[in-house]
Amino acid sequence: MENLKRPRKVAVVGGSLSGLMCAVSLKHAGFDVTVIEREGNLRESHMAGVGFGLDMVSFLHRHDRIFSPFTLRILHMQSVPIDLDVKVFVNWRRDITSWDAYYFRLRSMFDGFASSYYPSSPVASETDGAALFLPRKEVVDIWRNNNCEGDGDARPLIVEVRDRDTREVAKIQADVVIGADGPSSVIRSKYLPDYGRRTVGYVTWRGVIPERDVSEATRELLKRSSNVHMAPCQHCITYLIPGENGSLEPGERHFNFAWYTNETPESLSELLVDAVDGHRHRYTVPAGRIRESIWKAKIEDARSAPFPEPFLELVTKIKKPFVQAITETDVPPRAAFEDGRVLLVGDALCQYRPHTALSATQAAFDSLLVAEHLRGAISLAEWEEKVLRFARLHSSQSRYWGRFYQEGAMAALVSACRYWWYCWVDRMKSWWRGEAPLLRTTKFRRLDEDGN
Repeated sequence: MENLKRPRKVAVVGGSLSGLMCAVSLKHAGFDVTVIEREGNLRESHMAGVGFGLDMVSFLHRHDRIFSPFTLRILHMQSVPIDLDVKVFVNWRRDITSWDAYYFRLRSMFDGFASSYYPSSPVASETDGAALFLPRKEVVDIWRNNNCEGDGDARPLIVEVRDRDTREVAKIQADVVIGADGPSSVIRSKYLPDYGRRTVGYVTWRGVIPERDVSEATRELLKRSSNVHMAPCQHCITYLIPGENGSLEPGERHFNFAWYTNETPESLSELLVDAVDGHRHRYTVPAGRIRESIWKAKIEDARSAPFPEPFLELVTKIKKPFVQAITETDVPPRAAFEDGRVLLVGDALCQYRPHTALSATQAAFDSLLVAEHLRGAISLAEWEEKVLRFARLHSSQSRYWGRFYQEGAMAALVSACRYWWYCWVDRMKSWWRGEAPLLRTTKFRRLDEDGN
C-alpha cells in the first residue's frame, strides 16, 4: 500500500465491537468509513460482560465523546468454595460494562444511532470523516477494480454485498477493507481458508439475573468482585454488570453468570438442538431456545455437584439461559492481504478462549494500530508484526488458562510452556526496540473500598 499515500475510503466488514472500535478510530482520524453488518441495528442482548484492559482504556481516553459513566468497578478476584470460606487471591482494579451498553455507546459515537441507552449523539468534530452503517448486509466477495486507471496497488477495492432481506446485490468501492467480522470471518476464510474456527471440548452456560431478585446475603458476598468457583472439569464465574438500558443503580444491575463444563462431541451435538424448531445450531443456542429437559438436567448437576449456595441461587434464577460452544482459531501467519489493502482485526484475526477477558482489549489494540498505520505513523510491516505478536501472546495465554480450568495443571503444562516462551520473545523484542512489552498484565496491589 506504499503507492496509496493517504487512503480516504475505508470499508469495515463487521459492525460488532471490533468493527465499531475500528470505525470510530478511523472516523475520528478523518477517514470516510462504511460499516457493513450482517445483523440489524437493534441487536439482541448478548447478556455478557466486557472487561476493560489497558488498550480499552486507551481507546476510550482518545475517542469517547460521551461523558456519562457506563462501567462498574471490580476490586478483587475471589474464590468461593462450598463452605463459603472465601479467599481473595487477587487484588486489582478493573472496570466492566455490558456488551449492550458498550455496543450502543460505540454506535452513538460512530453514526449517531439513537437508542434507549444513548438517546442523543455526541457533538461531531469538524475533522471527522463521514460515517455510514449498513445493517442486514453480507459480504459476497472482494476484488480489485480493474476498470480504474493506475497500477494494481493504486486501484481501489470492490466489496460486493447482498441485502439479507431483499437479496439485492450492490458494490461498495473502498481504498482499504478491514475484516472485523468475528471468529467466523468471511474475510479470513477468503484469504486464510485453513485457519477456521474450531470447538475446544467444553461449553459455557450463560445468563443474567437481576440484582433485585438475589438475596441480600448473596449480593453482599459477591459485590465488587469477580467470583470464581472451581471443581474438576468445570468452573463458574459471576460478577455484576450494568442492567437494563445500562443502569448502574444498585438493585437495577445484573449478575452475569457463566458456567463452563466439558462436553463430548455427542453431548455437544445434543445440547445444540433448538427447542423451538429442532434444528441444530453450530455454536450457540440463543436465550430461551435451550430445551427444557436439557436445562433441568443442568440444574440438577449444579445441585449434585454441589455448587456453593450463592452460585446455586444464581443459576436457578436464570430465566433465559443460553449455551455457547467455546471456540478458538489459530494465530495466522499474516494479517494483511492485497498489498496491505485488506487487514484483519480482533476475533477475525484470532479468536481467544474467553478466560482472560481480553477479546475486546485485542480489538481495541488492533483498532488503535490500524488508525496509526493508515495515518502513516507506522509501516504496514510494523503494524502486522505487532498485531500478530499480540495475538500469539494472548491466544496462548487463554489456551493455557482454559486447559488449567477444565483439565487441570498437568494437562495445561505444555500450553503454559508455549505461553511462557511467547512472553520471553515479547520481552526480548520489546527490550531490543526500546518499547513496552505487548503482554497485557494487571498490576496486582491492595485496594481500599473505593478502588484506590
